[in-house]
Amino acid sequence: MRADVGRRKSYVSWSWVALAIALVGAWPLALEAQTQSSEEAEGAVRVGDRWVYDTKDEISGYPKDTYTEIVTEISPSEIVTNWTFSGKPGSVLVVYDRDWARKDNLAWKFKPNDGQGVRLPLAVGKTWRVQYDASNTQTGVNLRSSTSSKVVAQEAVTTPAGTFDTFKIERTGRQFRTSDPSKFFESQMVVWYAPAINHWVRRTYVTKFEKRVRSSTSEELSDFSRPF
Repeated sequence: MRADVGRRKSYVSWSWVALAIALVGAWPLALEAQTQSSEEAEGAVRVGDRWVYDTKDEISGYPKDTYTEIVTEISPSEIVTNWTFSGKPGSVLVVYDRDWARKDNLAWKFKPNDGQGVRLPLAVGKTWRVQYDASNTQTGVNLRSSTSSKVVAQEAVTTPAGTFDTFKIERTGRQFRTSDPSKFFESQMVVWYAPAINHWVRRTYVTKFEKRVRSSTSEELSDFSRPF
């Protein structure tokens, strides 16, 4: 009888020890999961998120448009935003996938997307490539395109909207009309993407035709707000 009681006490003691070890081991994992959830919640896109960008012609140095982008709808596969341009009537509806690659901006439809998105999670050295077709719904022009992206650095970027920790992404592209593949455009884009606001805070974009620069544009975040 005493032996049974001793065995039961020993079993109970070791059970508590095992439970304590399990809890101690699980604590860092639970803390890590909580931290990850907080980070994901911080950068999660929401209806009502609003970004304002100032654009500039880098060739002349003169400012161009200021535009505002507001999230109007979210689904498991898409993000829909409404763009308005300062001093201009009307607005443009832009449909993205959940990686911020455009699928439709009324004038152009992209299949599967325009290759301008970000592939989360990001890390320095990560690369990806997208091939797509683009069709202009107004002119009937059809393009075939490809883009290659690489995360080259992590940088702190300061804009009029504040200072943000960003991933710097360098992207090159090439596109041509399907009716005349011999003539093609090349593009070079640099994107500074800030996970905290789930958007870019700065972008530069250069296009070339037959190796000659046709345009050079930059845009920078001047304001950001989100609903509580």
